Amino acid sequence: MHVPPMRPTFEIDFPIEPDEAIKRLAVLLDDTDYPISGRIAGNHLMLVIPPADRHFWSPWLNIEVNKLEGNSAAPVGSAVIGRFSPNPSVWTGFMLTYIALSTLSFFAAMFGVAQWMMDKPPSVLKIIPLFVVIGALLYWASLIGQKIANDQMHELYDASMNALTAQPAEPKSTDENRMTSSGVS
Repeated sequence: MHVPPMRPTFEIDFPIEPDEAIKRLAVLLDDTDYPISGRIAGNHLMLVIPPADRHFWSPWLNIEVNKLEGNSAAPVGSAVIGRFSPNPSVWTGFMLTYIALSTLSFFAAMFGVAQWMMDKPPSVLKIIPLFVVIGALLYWASLIGQKIANDQMHELYDASMNALTAQPAEPKSTDENRMTSSGVS
């Protein structure tokens, strides 16, 4: 049975240097016409939907660009690893809820074992399935959020892949620059 991940991940190898890959991805952030914003820190990029189009489930795409590991005969390249996640505050809320449910389940189980050892009915064990159901509902909500954000996830993914596969603009030679500036084509 395939369990869908809460934070979908992809890894793609590109035959370009990591610095060149970062430069190509940085073009997305510099382009005012493109509907993506974000930040760069070293070899890490964070791409997000602009605030005007963002909603509760809008994805954030975290991309890390590393040098491809291989032997000396292998071509130079970059390993681009991307991970989709919700807004960090949403993700933190989900994780804190899971931690709280796990902690409550643990202590309920310990209390139930203590009741059982004292020859009392372990009635507190009846609430553990409730915590499991709440956790399952939370997971289900995250999958619904991914469905709602699917178009925006594709938008971020397609933009990053287009930027990485785009050919860099060739600078014109000085002769061509002189010819176009003087009106001769």
